[in-house]
Amino acid sequence: RQSPPDDRSSLPSQVDSPLEGSPCPVPLRSASFWNRQPRSPVRRKQDISTNTAAPSLPPTTMRVGFLGLGVMGKQMASTLLKKGVEVSVWNRTASRCDELVKAGATALSSPAEVIDSCTVTHGMLADPAASEAVVFGDNGVLGAVRAGKSYIDHSTVDEATGMRIFEAVKAKGARFLAAPVSGGWRDAAKGELLFIAGGDRSLFDESTAEGAGMACMGHKHWFLSDSPEGAARGKLMLQIMMGSMVGALAETLALTERAGLNPAQIMEMLNSSAMANPLCAAKGKLMMDQNYAPNFQVYLQQKDLRLTMALADKLEMPTPISAAVNAQYIAAKQMGHGDSDFAAVRDVYNVDKKK
Repeated sequence: RQSPPDDRSSLPSQVDSPLEGSPCPVPLRSASFWNRQPRSPVRRKQDISTNTAAPSLPPTTMRVGFLGLGVMGKQMASTLLKKGVEVSVWNRTASRCDELVKAGATALSSPAEVIDSCTVTHGMLADPAASEAVVFGDNGVLGAVRAGKSYIDHSTVDEATGMRIFEAVKAKGARFLAAPVSGGWRDAAKGELLFIAGGDRSLFDESTAEGAGMACMGHKHWFLSDSPEGAARGKLMLQIMMGSMVGALAETLALTERAGLNPAQIMEMLNSSAMANPLCAAKGKLMMDQNYAPNFQVYLQQKDLRLTMALADKLEMPTPISAAVNAQYIAAKQMGHGDSDFAAVRDVYNVDKKK
C-alpha cells in the first residue's frame, strides 16, 4: 500500500574551509569520521507515509560517526561541528582531518573503530566501489557493526550495491538506511541538503528527529521504501533531470555564440521566462565566465548517468536523451574536466569552434 512521500523539514541549519559556528539547539553529541575513497529483485511494497513534523529526540549522549571526508563528506562533518557537535575523525589521507581536528575534532583509526564507538554512523563515499570497500574491507563497517548499531550511507550507488550492504549489515543484527543526498558542497556547508531514503524506517525516523544527524545536515527528507532500492532509484531520477538540464544549457550557449548572439542576453531571456530556475542561472554564469571550480564534479554527474542507464537497461526502457547527455559528460572527462564542476560540459562544444 502506498501513500505520499514522507517530506521532512529540519530545524536550524548550517569545501573544505571555514568552520564558523552557530549555537546548537540540542545536547552535545559526538560524531566520528573515516574516509576511503547486483541483482536483487525490486521490493514493490513501499512505506511512504507522510509525517510533516519530525518527532523530538530525547536528550542523549549518543555518538554519531561519519565515514568519508571528500568534498561533500567534509562539509557534512563541518556542519555538525558548526552546530556544536563533538566530532571524532579519521581519514585515509590524514591531512584532510587537520582542519576538523583544529576545530575540536578527535581522530579515530578505522571504520570499525568509528562503528564501535558510535550508535549511528553516516557514510559519504564517491561511488559504489568505495561504499563497498568501507563496509566489506579490512577493519571496515562489518568488523564492528552489531545489534544496537546503525549505519546510514549517503552515497549515490546502484540498487544492487545498496542491497548488498543492507543485507550484510542486517545480518549482523544492526540497522541500515540508504539516504543519498541532493545538493552541492555549499548546501552541505549550510545544512540544506535533501535526503532521499530507503531501508529501516525506525532509523529514518530517529535520524530526522530534531537535533539528529540528518536533521542537522538537511532540511528536506523523504522516505521512499523499506529497502535501499527505492532510495537509489529516486536519487537517479533527480540526476537525470540535473544532468540533462545542464547539458542542454551548455549546448544552448554554445549555439548562441556560434549564431553571433550575446550569451548574457540569452541567459537574461531564459531567466525571465517560464524556464527560469536557480540551477541554470548559476551554471549559465559559470559557463560564460569559464569558471569551473568544483561544486559537483563532472565525474560524479557522469557516474550517476551511467547508473541511470544501467537501471534503464535492467527495466528494458530506452533513454536516448540520457544516453546523449552521458556521452557529453564522458567527452568532458576526456578533455581533463573530470574533477571540474559539471558546468564544464560547455567546453565540449569548443573542440570544433570556428574562429
